[in-house]
Amino acid sequence: MSVYPAVVGKHARLPHWASLPVIVAVLGVSTTLLVTGMLHQSEQRRAEALLDRQALAVEAAVSAEANRYVDTMTDLSAAIGAQAALSPSDFAAIVSGLSAKRLYGASAVSLVMPAGTAELPDLGQIWSAPQANTGHADPLAPGAAPSVLSLPHRYVVLNRTLDGAPARVGRDAGAIPAARQAMDLALQRGRPTASATFVLRRDVENVPANRRQLSFVVAAPVRLLGNAGTGELRGWLLLGMRGQDFLQRTLQRAAAGQVQVELRDAGDGTPRRVASWPRNVRANFAESAPPLEVQNRRVDVAGRTWLLTVSPVDGFVHPDGTLDTVVLVAGTLIALLLAGLVGTLSYSRARAFADVDRATAALRADVARREDVERALRRREKELAGFAGVAAHDLRTPLTAASAYLEVLAEDTDVRFDPQSAEFLDRARSAVARTDRMLTDLLGYATADQVELRRAEVDLGRLVADVVAERTDRLEADPRRVVVGELPVVSGDPNMIRQVLDNLIGNALKYTAPGQPPRVSVTGRWIESGWSIEVADRGIGIPPDERAGVFDAFHRGQGSGGYSGSGLGLAICRRAIERHGGMIGVDEHPGGGSLFWFTLPG
Repeated sequence: MSVYPAVVGKHARLPHWASLPVIVAVLGVSTTLLVTGMLHQSEQRRAEALLDRQALAVEAAVSAEANRYVDTMTDLSAAIGAQAALSPSDFAAIVSGLSAKRLYGASAVSLVMPAGTAELPDLGQIWSAPQANTGHADPLAPGAAPSVLSLPHRYVVLNRTLDGAPARVGRDAGAIPAARQAMDLALQRGRPTASATFVLRRDVENVPANRRQLSFVVAAPVRLLGNAGTGELRGWLLLGMRGQDFLQRTLQRAAAGQVQVELRDAGDGTPRRVASWPRNVRANFAESAPPLEVQNRRVDVAGRTWLLTVSPVDGFVHPDGTLDTVVLVAGTLIALLLAGLVGTLSYSRARAFADVDRATAALRADVARREDVERALRRREKELAGFAGVAAHDLRTPLTAASAYLEVLAEDTDVRFDPQSAEFLDRARSAVARTDRMLTDLLGYATADQVELRRAEVDLGRLVADVVAERTDRLEADPRRVVVGELPVVSGDPNMIRQVLDNLIGNALKYTAPGQPPRVSVTGRWIESGWSIEVADRGIGIPPDERAGVFDAFHRGQGSGGYSGSGLGLAICRRAIERHGGMIGVDEHPGGGSLFWFTLPG
């Protein structure tokens, strides 16, 4: 049948398959436009969320680091105030744990005392002399310092630098307005207070103007017997901090290269830029920037308000529309390609259906032939099994008669055989016995899958004892030959289980290296699914690569050439155990030999 419709009237209709590609093209382009719009909105939301998370991380890092410095100053001022008589060595021991690695951006820690103009030379001489910790009175001792309101100066009496610069004492910290204001506020509030930003004196004197940083100090009041607020004022503890070094070290991990940050001091109302990260990079904080461009966070540190302005790194957070364009172009092309593909598929659909119908018919015919072959094979297998059983049964009748005649000749005392004849008679008897065993195995293998399973309680201990007695009745007594452990009572076919144990124990006794006495053990143990019966020996063993095939019919291992056998015993064992719903296998016996095991459901 043609896949094209006929021409009707003056106008030819489009083929019926052409409408589907058109619909696919329209839907594809519409979906692409919708996805592009949603993607743009999603990028905007993602950028906003990502920038917000980065701003929160920056805020948390700066706040936590600054509060750590405040806590450190609180602890140090309390430790100094608790000293009844403070010496330079005491001060050095108290602040010995401070370092620039621990306090990012810290320049120095200083002990400042209120002092009058006349006292400045005396205090400098006392705290600068090497013998200051031996015989001089402590100017900070109770009653030694006059009222702070009557002393215009704030004198640095002890100093420890944290940036490698030499210690500097004797300077008037009260001459720095920002530091003096911070000390006054700290005294009023009774807790550490941060100052407004300024340039440290040592930076003014030693650092070029283009490399100077805005810094600040954290002032903590030092009172007698701790910082409870009721003790006599002994002075202030000042910690100098460089803003750029503080911000850079603090944000190395928090910002992770995704944002740029500017730190501004907003404590006096008008924000003043202190530092930026990365260093010397001023973010583009235009007033006309979209809301996503800038995140402002206020951080309160020791009574001072800092303003953190966070903006994204160019091209990382802010969506630039490139992805939207790519999706739009790619989606349109894909829609057109799909439309062409759908048209091609529609055109080929009828032909493909016909091919499928033909292939399905051929496949069904092939499946029917295979099923016929399989049924024929199963029928032939049953016939072969029946033939083997009948042949084994019928051959045993003349074989039994031959065995009986040979036994009569061997036991007849009236007949005298010469040595050669007697040897021939013994060989004939052995050959008949081997043939009988082979027929017995063949019959057992042929009927193992068909004989009815007659379940009963089977005492494995008694059954093993009978098998061992039959197998060793003609051998010299040896209590170590077969060791039988405690065995359970199980449910199963007594004849089949006896045949399994007889085969396994017989093999264990037979496959022993020449000149060595057989050593066999039979044990049982409970496992999760039932009982596991193990027959272990110290015989010739089975190579690892042959263990998987020992239970196949007519299998004979490489080391069994010198031993008699039909190759059916273990195959019979597997069929019998599988009939009982168990498993059978063989492992290496530690110390030499083989360990055969089989399981019976509990």
